[in-house]
Amino acid sequence: MSNTTPSPSPAPDVDEDAPRYMQIAREFIRGIADDTYPLGAHLPTEAELCEQFGISRFTARESIRVLVSAGLVTRRPRIGTVVIAKPDTARYAQEASALPDLLQYARDTDMRFVYIGKVTLGKAQAQEFGVSPGEEWTYALGVRYASDPGGADEAPAQSRPFCITRLFLNPQLEGIGALLRSTKTAVYALIEREYGLPIDRVEQELSGAVLDADDAANLGSTPGAPALRIVRRYYDRKDRLLEVADNVHPSDRFTYRMNLRR
Repeated sequence: MSNTTPSPSPAPDVDEDAPRYMQIAREFIRGIADDTYPLGAHLPTEAELCEQFGISRFTARESIRVLVSAGLVTRRPRIGTVVIAKPDTARYAQEASALPDLLQYARDTDMRFVYIGKVTLGKAQAQEFGVSPGEEWTYALGVRYASDPGGADEAPAQSRPFCITRLFLNPQLEGIGALLRSTKTAVYALIEREYGLPIDRVEQELSGAVLDADDAANLGSTPGAPALRIVRRYYDRKDRLLEVADNVHPSDRFTYRMNLRR
């Protein structure tokens, strides 16, 4: 049976230094943007991608994962990969089933820090963290964007920020403020690598919220708009709290998807 699925035309400005899966993802993003793949269209299967581009199944799967993370397509068993959004209307979709998924999330997105400094914990916050009032923790405020799979010379698949993150880091992590700006990885992985403190467990709380004036301004949104708040607390093997990440996502820009198995 012949393959009648359209193929995106290779662009002359493809970044040859980018990983192969990212180059392929960018070609499909262009195809979705110019209606080579309109809303509701099916993308090639993994086997077809392997044949079309001469790649492995792993590379094909990673290419599609970029499009799923950008909120452009959805994958369903026995249905395939279907276009659900144009690049200018996409939501960021985070999939999570284990701690390494947070590492992939950090790799797939860009955190731009607005502020990194110190904060002295008041009584209420210290009680929440299970520490003594007056402790001085590293504090960082960041705005997270989807990485631009469309290339530096094009409009990104998601130009709007989709998350405000407030980080609180244990004073034992001396010098971590300087490290935050120079690495693109999950903070918990940075803690494990630089300080030799493996994360043993993560507590996660999800709740509804509304954007206050400051967060709305940083996100280019409207004060009072609905949001999803995700607070994660990272503990080491001694059950010591090392990191608190307080994330606020506008509801129209973010989807959180969990896979639960018996």
